[in-house]
Amino acid sequence: MRAIAILVTAIALGYMFFTHRADSQAYSCVRSTSPDGRYIAEECTLDWDRGDNPKYVGRLYDAASGKLLARRTLHTPVPGITWVNQYLLFSSGGDDEDMVALPLSLYDRFNAAYWRLTRW
Repeated sequence: MRAIAILVTAIALGYMFFTHRADSQAYSCVRSTSPDGRYIAEECTLDWDRGDNPKYVGRLYDAASGKLLARRTLHTPVPGITWVNQYLLFSSGGDDEDMVALPLSLYDRFNAAYWRLTRW
């Protein structure tokens, strides 16, 4: 049982190291404030991959506190931050993975809490 616990811990630490390392290497970040001024969206390049299918990270912050509210990893040839009614889109013509509904879903809140807790 102890070996299983050690293995699970090692896998979790490895996952956190590699996913957070990728975020720390993000570049060419673009920021946009929501029309009501409550949120700030940020989109950064993670991996250009010669432009075929670039990888980006999209983050949504509370404008007043700077607290991370949502985070998405996406692949899109057409990045961009668009505010539409109660939605934030991280790409033009993307799929549901690129869209954040406001107010945030339980998944988005949980995912952001994970990233806040494991950020170093």
